[in-house]
Amino acid sequence: MAIRNEFIGIIYGILLLLGMHAIAIVAIFILGFVLFSNTPGYGILAFWIYAAFSFSLIQLLYVIPVVVKLKQRQKWGIMKGVIIGAVITALVSGGCFLIYGRGIF
Repeated sequence: MAIRNEFIGIIYGILLLLGMHAIAIVAIFILGFVLFSNTPGYGILAFWIYAAFSFSLIQLLYVIPVVVKLKQRQKWGIMKGVIIGAVITALVSGGCFLIYGRGIF
């Protein structure tokens, strides 16, 4: 039974991370609008492109504190799920940067 409970915790951790990603993406779009709403040209688009390519670094701002808090509360399954989701996000984001980033930068 402990293995099944840990697997459910891992799934909850991945879903928690997906929710945090959704909040972070909305925050990035709102921040882009606030900072570059009066700027002529494509400043807002450049901000969004740089934020998209550096998303694996941006996620460290909220993943590390959540992992530390989950470790303190001894929620091992959820903590493992958050770490697994963060690694998968970093790999996908890094792969997209390698494929599409060459033409932009």
